Amino acid sequence: MFIEEPNYGRNIYSLACGIAEFLGVERKCASRIEIPKTKKLALVLLDGFGWNIMESSGSTKEEAEKIQTVFPSTTSTVITTLFTALTPGEHGVLGYNTFVKKAGGIINTLKFTHPAVSDRDSLQDSMSFSSVFPGVKSYLSEVNGVKSMEIIPRGLENTEFSKATHGKTTETKTFVDLWDALYLFSQALNSDYNFIYLYLSDIDSLAHKYGPYAEPTLNAAKVIFESIYNTAKRFSNQATTVITADHGHVEVGSNVDIKSDQQFMSMVEVPPYGDSRALFLRSRYDMKTYMLDKYNVKVYTKEELPRLLGGVGYADLPDFVAVPKDNTAYIYDYKEGGDYGKLKGHHGGLLSEEFEIPLVII
Repeated sequence: MFIEEPNYGRNIYSLACGIAEFLGVERKCASRIEIPKTKKLALVLLDGFGWNIMESSGSTKEEAEKIQTVFPSTTSTVITTLFTALTPGEHGVLGYNTFVKKAGGIINTLKFTHPAVSDRDSLQDSMSFSSVFPGVKSYLSEVNGVKSMEIIPRGLENTEFSKATHGKTTETKTFVDLWDALYLFSQALNSDYNFIYLYLSDIDSLAHKYGPYAEPTLNAAKVIFESIYNTAKRFSNQATTVITADHGHVEVGSNVDIKSDQQFMSMVEVPPYGDSRALFLRSRYDMKTYMLDKYNVKVYTKEELPRLLGGVGYADLPDFVAVPKDNTAYIYDYKEGGDYGKLKGHHGGLLSEEFEIPLVII
């Protein structure tokens, strides 16, 4: 196992810049992946479908290229990058949970709520998503003359996060299962939409529950990817389809209940945030020395973070970030009796299993 630092010369940020250019939106990008100039573009995001899962499920195709995601390698950060064509350091959505001074502490970025609260968007009556994350500027709100559609799981439509990132499409369709999604996707490819976004979360859910190499995960990955791939091939004379993922998964070897480390908790000003595989720490103490002495992690100081985050714009940086060098998950569960520590697959860090993703352009 080894840590990979982000290469913003060619990763999912570069893909986002290529999509923005395809749609005619100006972004001052450091790099971009060129998208073939066709009349129609479809973007398919398979949550959790890391390169490791593609290979292990026997789903590798000749068009598949291995690229990196961004740091932290987690859905909210990646989707924000994908639909803003900005680096994490520029847009400021740093992890599943992140510290926001305006909100008075740590919030769940996907659900726009406190991490202990299950209901989505509990903060929306008090503050807007755009005021909390002013750097989140979706290029879909800047397109002209583009007929677009998002196809997402039922229940994710009209959330604050969705509206801020990919919810600026002309039309939204929701689905209940894979077969419903495939039907809607085929219909859209066969219609006059210029841009189609399809998001599927099943692989990620199974990898969390069973682990990335378990039979249910690999079986689902093969069926889902090949179904999308074959559909894209069928419509390749009408559209360019880009299939990729937000992150992979590490199979957890052991958990550290970081909340039970009393000395650690006495040294940090707020609980650790980010993810179980990327601990963001705010402290006036030397957390680097403490973490290196006690845990198998690599620790980055605030001064080193711009290279991990692709520069800094709206990001409110922590003092330290600790990234595991092995497959340990560092658990801080806000919910009493929560299930976070029971998950068998985790992501967020910099190991190849969680950081390398496929890019397939058809």
